[in-house]
Amino acid sequence: MKTVIQALISKVHWPLPYEFVETTCIERNLDGEQPFDYEVSQSSKYKGALADCLYSLAQAINFSEAGKSVGNLTDEQRRLMLRQANALYKEIGEEEKETGTPMVFWGG
Repeated sequence: MKTVIQALISKVHWPLPYEFVETTCIERNLDGEQPFDYEVSQSSKYKGALADCLYSLAQAINFSEAGKSVGNLTDEQRRLMLRQANALYKEIGEEEKETGTPMVFWGG
């Protein structure tokens, strides 16, 4: 049987570190090692954790240098993740979130 952490990782469809998802579960007072079932999937704690995971990806940075890229999310993918996260936040009675405009600083 799948654990809550495994379910969160599989629902996001994008690689997230296990430790991040584990921390998110702790912050939501959700036992990440418990079996994932229908009841858990409908809980506010689980939906909040899923929203937090999606929101974290919507905020992730893209970095590219010398032909190497890290974080290849398009702006449209970020908007979709944020929309999904905000729908979950709204469903569980939490405030919707926004992402800021990415900024890069060069020099000192």
